[in-house]
Amino acid sequence: MSNEKVITYTNDLLNFNKHFLSVVRSQKTSDTLNNTKAVDLLHNIDIALTTQINELENFDDFVEESRFEFFKEKAATLFGTIAGNIDTLRKDPVSKILRDDYIALSMLSSGYTMLYTAALVNENENLANFAQNSLTRVAQLITDTNQTIPFVVAEELAESDTDVNAIAEKALKETQKAWSSKNMFEEA
Repeated sequence: MSNEKVITYTNDLLNFNKHFLSVVRSQKTSDTLNNTKAVDLLHNIDIALTTQINELENFDDFVEESRFEFFKEKAATLFGTIAGNIDTLRKDPVSKILRDDYIALSMLSSGYTMLYTAALVNENENLANFAQNSLTRVAQLITDTNQTIPFVVAEELAESDTDVNAIAEKALKETQKAWSSKNMFEEA
């Protein structure tokens, strides 16, 4: 396998991370963001993405400058669109924000899986280690997001006299059963 696919995967992942980071930073300014679990989660996603971007940019053999120029132009257009939608974003319920982040994190995990596999094929141990470590961190963030969502939804929907934590704890406990190893290996 030539380095061409590794270069493509690396640059695609780098640019996806940059876009996702800009979205997360906008989400952190949401007028509806009051839940401390959600605030902490967005902060942790921000830190992870920033770290991964910085580390990914150090793989000079796989990050193409010409692609940066192309993506800078695309990013400028994209960020203009994002800027126009920030007021809408700031009013979105936090549950919707976290749902969208869950999807983005899932896409990121598949990207790191692809990069890891491509790095193994190309016998690039450093890039494979980076991809594996990044995938592990993203998997943790997916789990954290999944465990935060019940608390946010309960808080958004519950009446003032409702025990929000009890509802969220029950929802968390019951929904986590779907992710048990027992359920993963049962036939549908």
